[in-house]
Amino acid sequence: MTRYTLFGITILLGFLLAVYYGWAVRPVSFDSATPAMLRQDFQADYVLMVAEAFQADNNVERSIAALAFLGVEGQSYNPYIFASDTLAFGTLNGYAVPDLERLQILQQALLEFDASFAPTPTP
Repeated sequence: MTRYTLFGITILLGFLLAVYYGWAVRPVSFDSATPAMLRQDFQADYVLMVAEAFQADNNVERSIAALAFLGVEGQSYNPYIFASDTLAFGTLNGYAVPDLERLQILQQALLEFDASFAPTPTP
């Protein structure tokens, strides 16, 4: 056997052992991970995608359902908060003007759909 053949067999054997170890011996499990655990920039990207989808179809109910994906189970959920937080995040981090406009349109549509989404002033 040449040394190149031996090297190739060694690499292949190492790969097969690594795959077996990763899949059978110690597989990774993400049981408690939720979308609410995403970093703020990833959540903002998701809300921006919802705003882009809203611009395409103007379906507020679908946007609300998509934003519910980011909510924490068992807690009250306000889609307007996601839109306004993302708008603030985008403004601070230099999002493009068309993206900020999409977020504003989504935010306004959420308010027009259900006025209870509006933030209430705290005394």
